[in-house]
Amino acid sequence: MRTVAGLVVAVALAAGAAAGQTRPHFYNVDNEVRFEATVREIVLEPRYKGSAPFLVLRVESSEGAQRYNVEISPSWFFGQDIHGGEKVRVVGSLVESAEGVPTVIARELRLRGETFILRDKRGFPSWQGNAQRKRAIRRFGSD
Repeated sequence: MRTVAGLVVAVALAAGAAAGQTRPHFYNVDNEVRFEATVREIVLEPRYKGSAPFLVLRVESSEGAQRYNVEISPSWFFGQDIHGGEKVRVVGSLVESAEGVPTVIARELRLRGETFILRDKRGFPSWQGNAQRKRAIRRFGSD
């Protein structure tokens, strides 16, 4: 029975990947990273079945040694324009990536002197739960 259930799960995951969705991944506070980077590309990707496309930044670390895909939030939640070449600071959870480029689920994004809180300290999304929350929580000024 386990073999059949495992096969069903594998087929479902493969079907999701074929439809342009990524493997399910979750925020892990034990894998949290912080880095500064330059935005190289901005894309909208279908990340989760039945949800709006996610804003994903393809970035290169300030040292130029590492590239990351940074998963920001559903496209409707993050209401800021981001441009290629902009500098950002990311706090987020590093997760496995099938494409060979590490993926970071962003908790905070610092852009143009503002810090956008995308998830709480445990990794729960700011866009879930409270219907009053329509945009990323903003903090102005330096840390």
